[in-house]
This record gives sequence, C-alpha cells and structure tokens, in this order.
Amino acid sequence: MIYRAALIGCGRIGSEYDEAPRVKGIYSHAGAYAACPQTRLVAVCDKDPDKVARCGERWSVAARYCDPQQMLAEQHPDIVSICTPASTHSSIIHTALATPGVRAILAEKPLTLELEEASEIVRVAAENGVVLAVNYLRRYAEGHNRLRQFLQSGGIGEIRTIAGYYTKGTFNNGTHWFDLARFLVGEVIRVRGVDVLKEDGDDPTLDAFLEFDSGVNAHLQGCEEAAFSLFEMDLIGASGRARVIESGRTIEVYELVEDPYFTGYKTVARKEKLEGGLHYGLLHAVENLVRCVNDGSQPACSGADALAIHSSSPYAATRAAQARWRR
Repeated sequence: MIYRAALIGCGRIGSEYDEAPRVKGIYSHAGAYAACPQTRLVAVCDKDPDKVARCGERWSVAARYCDPQQMLAEQHPDIVSICTPASTHSSIIHTALATPGVRAILAEKPLTLELEEASEIVRVAAENGVVLAVNYLRRYAEGHNRLRQFLQSGGIGEIRTIAGYYTKGTFNNGTHWFDLARFLVGEVIRVRGVDVLKEDGDDPTLDAFLEFDSGVNAHLQGCEEAAFSLFEMDLIGASGRARVIESGRTIEVYELVEDPYFTGYKTVARKEKLEGGLHYGLLHAVENLVRCVNDGSQPACSGADALAIHSSSPYAATRAAQARWRR
C-alpha cells in the first residue's frame, strides 16, 4: 500500500535542508517521503506562499496550501508531518487528529511547549488510534542504535559520568540531548538548570545537571551560538569511553589500555570511529512510521517518549529554571 503524506511547514526541516548543494543523504521530511517506496507526498502547506511554491516545485507536488485546516479537509492524507514552530504544534496536531483518514503523525520536536498540551495530545492520539511519532532524529540513526546496543552490552563497562555541550536553546537543541541521554542511559530522575549565558529570547541555552535512575550524573553545558554550532556527548565508563561528536555525525569508541609512558597506569585509546547515521535518519523515521501503521507497533520515538521529556525532570525543570533564574 502507498500511503498519502502531507507536509505542514515547508521550511528547513520540512524541505529546504535537502536543497543544500553539499548535503549527502536525506535531511527533510519531504525528501524522506519522496524516498520511501511506501509513501507519496501529495500536499504541502506553509503560511509563506513562496516557501509553498518552492517546496511544491522541488518535490513535484501540485496541491499547495497556506491554510493547514483547508489542506487537511480537502486532501485527507494518511500521514501528516508537522514542521512548524513549536508554539503552533498543539493546535495543528489537534486539527490533524480530528481529520478523518489520518492514521499517523510525525511531529517535529518538541511536541509542544507545555506539559498539559503534550499530555492531552498523547491521550487523544491513543483514543483515536493515530500513530504519533516525534522526530528526535538520533533515535532513528543506525550509528546511534549501534552505540546503544554497545553500551547495553557493557562495551565501556559501567557508565560512571556523562558530559556534553550544545547550542541553540534548551527546547530547540537541548531536548535532543536529553532524549539521547534517555535513549542511551536510562530515565532522568532529577535535574537542575542554570542560566549561565543570560541569552535573550524565550529559549535560553541553559546549563543542566542531571541524575539518572542508575545513579549516574551528567553535566550538559550551554555554549554561545554566535561562536559556532555544537552538540556533543561524552560517556565515561569503568573500562572505556564513547563520544558523540560533530552533532552526532560521528561516534568514537575508546578502550582501556596500558599507559604508554608510565608503568602501572591505565588510559584510553580510540578503538573505533563510527558513522552516526544522521544522513538517513528521517528516511528511517518515515519507514518506522509506516511499519507502525502496518503492524500496530510503537514508533522508535513515540508521543509517550516526547511526553517523558516534558513530564520527567529534564524538560519541566529547565522551564522552571528559566523562570527562576530570570527573576
């Protein structure tokens, strides 16, 4: 069966990332639907008419809209991607959930900005039998799944501590880091956020101190976006180390070795360098969504996973910290 897909939001993650001349792979929702044999992109929508026209032309889609409600009412797609600003997610997702024929939704992160809204969306999706997935991209990347299996098999021994760096906002990029930490290590039970950078805007890049249910602690440090983009995670184990670098495009694994200079000491040396797999992550997300529609399974990153980022300590506490530290 070929599922009819519709795209709401024709900006960078919706379509434009695949226009970059040096891009190798698939980095947009539109590109993923075009590449997946079981989907066909039948309609695109954006409030900016120029973006709609460019997206429709790029992917050969004739049905072009500026009003998502009109598009959903007229096209009745099977799958809907929502790639609009986070503040609009709640209303658009509810409209999609109320549209007859919609069987699955792939939403950009964060699911919403408020816990109550996210919880209601997850509830309504379950009641309506709609598969709800959220694009925390690294969950769909092959290299990150290999890393998870490696860590779970004891590849670096018992994890002792985690460190990381990021830019571009707690909600925008920080939730990616929180979700990856949950994916690789386990649930977060406590977090404290500190607004060190004192950035303007509604989404400051907070430092965060996290504690996992295993007792492991982590420190995520915010950096200034004006300098350069950054997203890294460093996991230190009893017998090795794993580093997620270059925004997740590269993963390095280190093993325990004898110190080459001083007898009786140990150090770590790089054993393996892996491709992170981000270049086909969105295609895998769409393929996973189709599989869930076909067999009733849960997405690799479900609405419940996204809700955990809200309701468990990382997301909720950093929002509270934002208000506390800005008084």
